[in-house]
Amino acid sequence: MPAGRVKSALDELELVSNSYHGAPPPVTQDTKRLRLRAQKHRKVPVVRPGQDTLFRSLWRLNIPIVVRGLYNRMQGSWSPASFVRTHGSQTVLMLRSSGLPSERVSVDRFFQEFTRSDADRGCAVKVKDWPPSASFEDDFKQNYDAFMQAVPMPSYTRYDGMRNLIAHYGIPPPRIASLRPDVGPKVYIATPDLSREGSTRLHLDVASAVNMLPWTSSGNPDETGAEWYIFDPSDLGPLRVYLRTKHGADDQDADPIHAQQTFVDEDMLAELALHGIRPYKIEQRLGDVVFIPAGAAHQVSNVQACIKVACDFLGIDGILESSNIVQDFRRDKLPDVLQLNVVLWDAWASLSFHAAHASQQPQTQGLTRHEMKNKRQRETSRGREDAARRKKHRKTHLHDEHSSAPTDPSQSYRCPFSSCARQPRRFVQLIGLFNHMQVLYSF
Repeated sequence: MPAGRVKSALDELELVSNSYHGAPPPVTQDTKRLRLRAQKHRKVPVVRPGQDTLFRSLWRLNIPIVVRGLYNRMQGSWSPASFVRTHGSQTVLMLRSSGLPSERVSVDRFFQEFTRSDADRGCAVKVKDWPPSASFEDDFKQNYDAFMQAVPMPSYTRYDGMRNLIAHYGIPPPRIASLRPDVGPKVYIATPDLSREGSTRLHLDVASAVNMLPWTSSGNPDETGAEWYIFDPSDLGPLRVYLRTKHGADDQDADPIHAQQTFVDEDMLAELALHGIRPYKIEQRLGDVVFIPAGAAHQVSNVQACIKVACDFLGIDGILESSNIVQDFRRDKLPDVLQLNVVLWDAWASLSFHAAHASQQPQTQGLTRHEMKNKRQRETSRGREDAARRKKHRKTHLHDEHSSAPTDPSQSYRCPFSSCARQPRRFVQLIGLFNHMQVLYSF
């Protein structure tokens, strides 16, 4: 599809989506200050759980964000001992640094290597994208629940978050299992990157991603667990030119970022600075959550042994960058695991359907007797006055950018309509998706 038609389709999708999700948040002084620091000085904004409005206004700029203050909210067992106890007999692919061969070993054996001293081990070891299939929810039930309860900005990051377009899938007819893409969560485990080869080398993801650090070997939330370098999406062109020149690649058509064979060291960073390319640097600590926008090339180097968990999500912001990456993958014959076109079609079709037909549905459809009684009470003059007072209180609370108190997870991302909020919200049937979008539209 031509770029102009893609942009037009995305503009239409954003307009329809905003009819459900509300207009963009206001630009406050805090937003202006953090935006200036991010764009001019490459300083990553740091927000706290509950500052959803500030997050939304910054996230629209396609810049990385760190959410801090989750250390005491993390539940579940994330230690090596707990993984050995629950999954010790499973096998994983253990990757070694310094060009040493990888090996398929048991989880028990991997953590024996993982917990050895760096001198005794002689190389860094890691496991990435574990489990490789979409079974985290089933095989790691306790960790899955802990991650979903703790992950910040759930309206974006959760499967049932109303700003996550991946939530808006549905395959008719009813009773047919959904084909939701496997976007995680996945576990990433690695020892310190002493050789500076990169715990995760420079690469690009199709969608946006959220990465949480629930365990470090020191257990100290004041110590850096991993160093991130994230490049602004606008720097992709000159960054590619530099990397091709630096490595003298024989095949100039090969993409040096998608190849995932480069770790940008300190000397290369200094040279890039001379070309006006400066990445964002993040020192991720225990409990920190890093948000990586689509189209932002990034790499990670562990300072100490870390266990992380991450998943992808797709919002309106950054879709154009995602589309460009899919075109790169198609050119280089790389798989589009996200199936971006299918996700966008499902979202557009469901949103458009309800934009056209939801007003024709009676608003009392599906209400219980108790909900009908509450609805009649809300329609009285006193009920309207109470609603206006609550709305004013809610608005004041949401715009308090300095509040660090987390929002109620049962209310911050789900539909505000009570009958919908009680549903399991897995959208395994198309009718479940339509009901969800109906109540969003009616609110």
